[in-house]
Amino acid sequence: MRTLTSIFRKALGQLLLAAACAFGAQAFAASMAAVDGGLVEPLFPIEGEGATVVAAFRIDVLPVTNAEFLAFVAANPEWQRGNVPEVFGGAAYLRGWASGTDLGALDPDAPVTNVTWFAAAAYCEARGARLPTEAEWEFVANAGFSNELGRNEPGYNERVLSLTANRDPVPGPVGHGAANYYGVHDMHGLVWEWVFDIGASFNTGDSRSDGDRRLQLVCGGGSAGAVDKSDYAAFLRYAFRSGLTGDYSSGGLGFRCAN
Repeated sequence: MRTLTSIFRKALGQLLLAAACAFGAQAFAASMAAVDGGLVEPLFPIEGEGATVVAAFRIDVLPVTNAEFLAFVAANPEWQRGNVPEVFGGAAYLRGWASGTDLGALDPDAPVTNVTWFAAAAYCEARGARLPTEAEWEFVANAGFSNELGRNEPGYNERVLSLTANRDPVPGPVGHGAANYYGVHDMHGLVWEWVFDIGASFNTGDSRSDGDRRLQLVCGGGSAGAVDKSDYAAFLRYAFRSGLTGDYSSGGLGFRCAN
């Protein structure tokens, strides 16, 4: 049975790869949502700091799945587990896969996890895309179901916090939750997600400001300086990102692409 399963998964990867080659960037573009852009306020604004201007962009409607990443490593063997230098792959890279080209018992439709920033960036680059910036990701994540700013919808912050705090340890299939205002799924509650500029919310160019912002985040009374003191899910996201390095990976961290 295991042999048949392995053959099936390998064949699935080759079929996905062939489909990607056949349809090219147009196929991926069809699975992306167009976002006009706008302004994103920093979670902890330092004195004199204004909102970030986000230009128009496109972002994946769904997180990248195990099946999609399998097709990528089949076409790019240098990113298969065992072939990637530890500085780029880390010790936990693709943990749970049976081999470099076999998902084992993992759900092909679940978001790929245990991928480093380097691997996620390489996947997006192979698609002619990139990882979303932190500001882009937050811009989309801030949307509700009916408007661009979810906190204007009753119960939005509480719903997002519940999704964030009650994640399953093993993520299920992508796309099962309702889409937000931009038509994007799974921004909350399925997995954490890589962004292009990890820790960007702390990189002001002023080390004193960076320290001030980090202290606000980790200290008990830090929410006093936050733009939205009730957005506890945002505190969790920024705190998680603040400790990331490019070679880190975990079973709760995935990604999606943008351009």
